Amino acid sequence: MGTAFPAFTVRAAIAGVLVLALATGCKKPEDAIGLSLLDPADTLGTTRIDTVGIRTWPHADQPVRTSQLSTNEVGSYVDDVFGPVVAGTAMQLRLSLNNVGPADGGAACDSLILSLAYISLDPIYGDLDPQVVRVFRLEEDLKMDSLYKSDRQPVRGAQDLVDGAPRLFTPSPLQGPVVGGDTLKPQLRIPLDPAFGNELLSQWGQPTMADNASFLEWMKGVVVAADNPGQAPLQGGVWRFNLLDGASKMTLYYHTGAGEPRSFDFIMGSNSVRYSFVAFDHGAASVPGLAAALADSTLGQVETYVQALGGLRTEVRFPYLEQFRGSALQALAKAELTVPVAGDFHDTYAPPGQLFIFRKAEDGGDLLVPDQVAGQGMVGGAYDNTRKEYRFNITRWVQGVINGTYPNTGLALVAGNNGISVNRVRLAGPDHPDLPMKLVLTFTTY
Repeated sequence: MGTAFPAFTVRAAIAGVLVLALATGCKKPEDAIGLSLLDPADTLGTTRIDTVGIRTWPHADQPVRTSQLSTNEVGSYVDDVFGPVVAGTAMQLRLSLNNVGPADGGAACDSLILSLAYISLDPIYGDLDPQVVRVFRLEEDLKMDSLYKSDRQPVRGAQDLVDGAPRLFTPSPLQGPVVGGDTLKPQLRIPLDPAFGNELLSQWGQPTMADNASFLEWMKGVVVAADNPGQAPLQGGVWRFNLLDGASKMTLYYHTGAGEPRSFDFIMGSNSVRYSFVAFDHGAASVPGLAAALADSTLGQVETYVQALGGLRTEVRFPYLEQFRGSALQALAKAELTVPVAGDFHDTYAPPGQLFIFRKAEDGGDLLVPDQVAGQGMVGGAYDNTRKEYRFNITRWVQGVINGTYPNTGLALVAGNNGISVNRVRLAGPDHPDLPMKLVLTFTTY
């Protein structure tokens, strides 16, 4: 996983730094192999080191929780660097009123519309290309007290309920449709088969429509999924919806036997179980870097990768931090990890606005670093669009490793908003030729 500094070299470098610090104050040594001092004259009583050995590599992330969150995803796109992404959402539909019906014998469906309201911030990840979207009947019970994760494909029926399926839909996340002279919130409106609407009408006045518990026994929900196997690289996108919005619903428009128009809403909201699911194919990326790094972890030293919705995380190791233990260079004033973005990226494939950093538990699980326990503002990790980088203050964790308080099991970089976005980023590793990842340690020496 890259070239590492030998232990004796680091110890010798530390000793050399200490001798020169005592003899000349803050003069930079000329022969400190493996370490360098940055601007030694600008801060009295401190020594800064920016060449601490780092190892990095990407790997598939663990599935993440997507149930009962603020945003749900539907859509597909082909990322040239990360490969195809296909996302969908399973959701319950509930009665807006109990004891529905009875309907007279002449009632008939005019139309049945499933409406999904776009979120207001970043409603699309990717491009506004038209996509085939399918809707299936959910064939399993969803439980409010169950945890649903990104890799869980729902059990669904075989029939596509979309009227005129297969059918292309073009997203319009900024302009709402005009219905009956009214401009609605931006939303995806999916017309469903009127036969399904008539099946719903057949239940009017039946025990099925007495309450939501009875209705959900009969109609467990729907699954909305993209189906675009012919997409080309850089084509498509993932659409992001707010199913808590009142505009997200299924509306049955029908007329009575006397020809009077009626409508009825099947609602979602916080009482409906909903979750997103996703499939990645990293091996199908047209740019070979990611697939190569997943097959050979040593290649992650140059470039490494992070992808939300349980896609990818990056492991970061600092194999020589213990060499400072017992030396005069062990009182940290600051430890800052700088993680640049590697090269350019497409405008529609924005990096995550936040990366989280975790330390490892003994069982391999994620634990907060102590700097994050102190507050998110302490640890940082927000994306700097000007510098095209992320910065983390991990002083307390590094100090704990040096002191022996924490085992040196390394850290992991994970996308923020991991359960509600598919943002991804290609990061510079420590061996990147232009802007390498660095850990800058500032020690107090007085």
